[in-house]
Amino acid sequence: MIEKQNKIIIVDNSEDELERLGKAFLEIGVGCRTFHYSTDYDEEPLRNVRIAFFDINLTLGKEFLTTEDKDEIIANHSSVLNDLAYAIAQFISIDNGPFALIFWTKNKELIDAFIQYVNERQIKIPNPIIISHIDKTEINEGNIETLPQLVLDLLNSNKKIKFLFDLENNAKKSGENTLNRIYDILPKKDTWGESQQLFEDLDKVLSKIAASTLGFQHAKENPKKAVYEGLLPILNHEFLNNESNVNWNDIVTQLHHAQKYNELVSPDINIQHKVNALYHIENYNEQSRDTRGCVIEIDKNNNELLASFGIINYDVWFNDLVPIDDKATRKATRESSKMIALEFSAACDYSNKKGRINKYILGVITDYFEIDTFLNKLRRSESSYHMGGCCFQHNDTDNNIWLNLNYVFGTFENDERFGNPLFILKKEIMDMLGNKYASHISRIGITSF
Repeated sequence: MIEKQNKIIIVDNSEDELERLGKAFLEIGVGCRTFHYSTDYDEEPLRNVRIAFFDINLTLGKEFLTTEDKDEIIANHSSVLNDLAYAIAQFISIDNGPFALIFWTKNKELIDAFIQYVNERQIKIPNPIIISHIDKTEINEGNIETLPQLVLDLLNSNKKIKFLFDLENNAKKSGENTLNRIYDILPKKDTWGESQQLFEDLDKVLSKIAASTLGFQHAKENPKKAVYEGLLPILNHEFLNNESNVNWNDIVTQLHHAQKYNELVSPDINIQHKVNALYHIENYNEQSRDTRGCVIEIDKNNNELLASFGIINYDVWFNDLVPIDDKATRKATRESSKMIALEFSAACDYSNKKGRINKYILGVITDYFEIDTFLNKLRRSESSYHMGGCCFQHNDTDNNIWLNLNYVFGTFENDERFGNPLFILKKEIMDMLGNKYASHISRIGITSF
């Protein structure tokens, strides 16, 4: 769907200035949105803004000039700074994403004072990745066409910022090129000005791609997912082969200088947990309980239910699966744990919706704890599998997933023992589990005397 683009916005209290500045971008084919500032602006804050120009003197009739230092500016002109902060919050969502904030001003000291003002008062406004300024008076009618180039030079001067904009631009180009490649393979049989045959052929191509990718029945249930997953290889090819003038060694300097893998570290462990979830977990959103990778809660306090799985005592079963020596940590981890069943039918059976009894494996979800410190690896059962060997952050909680490879059972999605679905594990980590389980059940038995 065609939507309004908010990539570049200009906010000013002068209609004449908005027209003049907006025209500078229009003349070079770069779209921007101009907004006349008023205190009664009550639209929803914008998202996906990438460059935002603000007149630093939005509520004044003339340029705010001063020779005061930062502290004096804050003390004597707090109302102006507060109005500016309010205006930024009005126009840009707190969840906007990375953007450059560029002020019109002759006096850089005003910007420094504004930054200090926001930080001291902990004002909640979207945080730009760069703050800079351009002197609007230098862009007169004779050289206003230099404005876009000034902006490009400003952004390209910072390699990391250049990468962020390059990433988004390449993603857009990849989508455009994928669309063009699909269009190019279609025969052009229609007479000029008609497109009925074109769209019929497009329908056939995309339908075939969808069914081949996700499986016939799954594709019928969720055609959007099926079509997009089917196009991912083309999109991926375009994304990887787009030209980029980014120096990648400057972007991933840690990788460039590292001599071995363990030298690569995340900013902190919490971020690593979020990355793990980003790659491997999707929220449960009305999928069925027989969806491959569906994690379903089991009532660990129902002894009759546990007995149906062959579990006499949850505490004993848990301690064997997750052996923790420290009593306090073991008790706290066990009490806060959730017992789960994870659907892990074969990918081909799931894709083709073959008639079958669904395969589930029992396990637990535990709160995060230092595995190297507390887990007794010598007492850990051979059937205990720590999913992915990593921790995931889901719903702002850090969790480990432990599966007991000896507790696998077949049933249907409406099994009365099942509780609420929690989330879905994605294909890549489910394929990893399939390999691990295949290795487990095919291991060679040894009898000792």
